[in-house]
Amino acid sequence: MNVKSMIATLLLMVAGLKTTGAQKFIKVWSGTRFELFRISEVDSVQFVCLATDIYLSQETLELKESETYQLTATVYPVDADDKTIAWSSSESNVASVDGKGLVTAIAAGEAVITATATDGSGVKAECRVTVSKAGGGTGFLTCPDDNHPHAIDLGLPSGTMWCCCNVGASTPEGYGGYYAWGETSEKSVYNWDTYAYGSSWNNCVDIGSDIAGTSYDVAHVSMGVPWRMPSTAQQQELINKCSRQWTQQNGVNGILVTGPSGGQVFLPAAGSRWNGELNYAGGGGYYWSSSLYPYGSYGAYDLLLDSEGWGWDYYLHRYYGLSVRAVCP
Repeated sequence: MNVKSMIATLLLMVAGLKTTGAQKFIKVWSGTRFELFRISEVDSVQFVCLATDIYLSQETLELKESETYQLTATVYPVDADDKTIAWSSSESNVASVDGKGLVTAIAAGEAVITATATDGSGVKAECRVTVSKAGGGTGFLTCPDDNHPHAIDLGLPSGTMWCCCNVGASTPEGYGGYYAWGETSEKSVYNWDTYAYGSSWNNCVDIGSDIAGTSYDVAHVSMGVPWRMPSTAQQQELINKCSRQWTQQNGVNGILVTGPSGGQVFLPAAGSRWNGELNYAGGGGYYWSSSLYPYGSYGAYDLLLDSEGWGWDYYLHRYYGLSVRAVCP
């Protein structure tokens, strides 16, 4: 018998017992013991699945003043009847939180953000937030001033330094330009028909297996020496040696990358261009490397990111319009 049938049967039983006038009781197991409820005092019976656990996307957060972070709460079991969450902050003057879990760092200090189930179960989860003073003119420890671009020393073993802004952007959160692999200017439509170095997946011009520092390198061409596109090895080093945090800068979604030295760069979720459309902006980002996909000349490696994580993609068709973040030396 399914749950709905059980409820209907119980309701009929309750109704029938009431009409007899007999002093009958319902015996209900509650935690560690049975409780009795007089039939004459029961109007209806309903089965409810309460929350048993709440898992937050982060248990600890380190933010700087004015930074924001979107916490997400997952309620278990998956078939809980009411998954509504009430958000609260122990120190709203340090870190506030809105009704959807968006945390805003207000002032230096510590606060505990609590997510509580509203179904009466009393289940809750906490995230401890540490807020520190903002550094530099951007709100992150990315740049010494607002005169971008800057080369940020993340303390990587290779000595590679990453630019604070995307190619074509004037601020760390700016999307900047979108470029097909090997092209050095933007356009309105991105597909094989408009690609300068090929007309299909099996008909591509060989412009090299690594275009860093060449006339096909948009970072090198538009920004000059010593800037260039990163190789896939440099992107992989960034992923392996740095931590990431999905956050916002000046209302723009992206990841804050923190290196071994404490240096930071912000990579906005600028999306990508295909045909005449901008796709996934605010939800994810795609960043070209200088490295050709070795098993198919139609593609090149890229770094991808979103709220769930980041990684380097095996390849993406070269005609796509992606962001570029330069490196040096």
